[in-house]
Amino acid sequence: MAEKTPQVKEERRRYPRLEVPIMYRSSRKEGPVHPTQNFSLGGVRIYSNAYLKEGKQIEIELCLPQEDSIVATVRVVWTKVLPPGSDAVFDVALEFLDLPAGAIEKLKKVLKMDSVEE
Repeated sequence: MAEKTPQVKEERRRYPRLEVPIMYRSSRKEGPVHPTQNFSLGGVRIYSNAYLKEGKQIEIELCLPQEDSIVATVRVVWTKVLPPGSDAVFDVALEFLDLPAGAIEKLKKVLKMDSVEE
């Protein structure tokens, strides 16, 4: 009987994921802000009570520390249902499509990444 070797998933992420004090909300309405789940220069993972279809493009406002914010256009990469009793209904991965001028530098400061390749 042949011995099975464990399969290792290849890391495909271009940027490291970090836990940072960045909040978000829909950019089309004023309302409560929610914490991000993990963050990188390429995108962000959030929890949502609304279903967001894969491929959908939306705008979100990223609320940075020290009362600064960035409005970003993002694409929904995937949406997964969270187990009952979770903080929200869905776990959602968002990819940044369009960030305003200067946003990458602001994000690098918050992420404490001085020499990240773009």
